[in-house]
Amino acid sequence: MRIINIALGQLGCSHLGMEDTIRQIAEAVEQVGQKKADYLLFPELYLEQEPDQTSLEMIAATAQKHRVGVVLGYCETEQDTRYNTALFIGKNGEILGQYRKIHLLDFERNVFTPGDQCPVFDLPEGKIGLMISYDLMFPEVSRILAIKGAQLLLVLAANKFPPHPHQHVYLSSRALENHVFVAMANKVGLDGNHLYLGESTVVHPNGSTIYKCSNNVELPVISINLDEIEEARGRLDYLKNRRPAVYAKEGFGFTPTESL
Repeated sequence: MRIINIALGQLGCSHLGMEDTIRQIAEAVEQVGQKKADYLLFPELYLEQEPDQTSLEMIAATAQKHRVGVVLGYCETEQDTRYNTALFIGKNGEILGQYRKIHLLDFERNVFTPGDQCPVFDLPEGKIGLMISYDLMFPEVSRILAIKGAQLLLVLAANKFPPHPHQHVYLSSRALENHVFVAMANKVGLDGNHLYLGESTVVHPNGSTIYKCSNNVELPVISINLDEIEEARGRLDYLKNRRPAVYAKEGFGFTPTESL
């Protein structure tokens, strides 16, 4: 069996200083490490600013010590440009890469620049792709990641009350239509005038819910078996039965020779 143990960091909005927040992150890594987690997924923009080198080194050292990879949402600044970013730190404490949110809501466009890449991280446990919140509502990103070989999609979210009526539909659809596992970590609790929903979720490639958090702080670790992807794919095999040449003919944007 190819098992990945995913920890969902359904944590409250931190109003601590950067130093204390980084310490809180390290404590969460240690806690899920004791539960044998492979990777800990934090919510969207868990850090509302970019961590400095000292902070990154502290997170990386904790990740290495407990052999837990970390996916952390933060506000990235590059020169005068800001991105809503997910940073991927490996189990050895190395920076594996990052993903910049591609789809931005209207108010986000006043703050952030959209990303333009869909990386897949090829890890010993399996291949992982990242998405952030609103990306989930567009089928294109998850399909690109699946075509690139992703077996697990990790979604960083910051969804508030009242809950979006179709959130579970999107989670199930992205899993089912791409034959992948999908795990989402959401913020929870009160932050100023905003009340975050929680309900972080893990979905099976057959579209069924494996685990769903409450509306309170949680730090669960969920085991998924990547071998179950083949069974879920079955005869439907949506990826294999795609018709890229037809899509290109209809102006979808890919030439018949492209794998996408």
